[in-house]
Amino acid sequence: MAGRGRPSKKAEDKKVESLFIRLEQAEKQAFQDAAKISGAPLSVWVRERLRQAAIKELEAVGHQIEFFKKIKWE
Repeated sequence: MAGRGRPSKKAEDKKVESLFIRLEQAEKQAFQDAAKISGAPLSVWVRERLRQAAIKELEAVGHQIEFFKKIKWE
């Protein structure tokens, strides 16, 4: 019988860093509501929005965007 659950990710695909931020309850609730509306888990929603903001700001100053190459566009 095959193992249950999702197959393990390759080492290069695993996310190993964490970012902890302090929020007001209303901010967190708004982020949770927006994530739910989009159909994405909160962490995915936040990560996608942070990536968009970083790309915009880094491109504006001609800075190389290393993580941009690794994003899997589906």
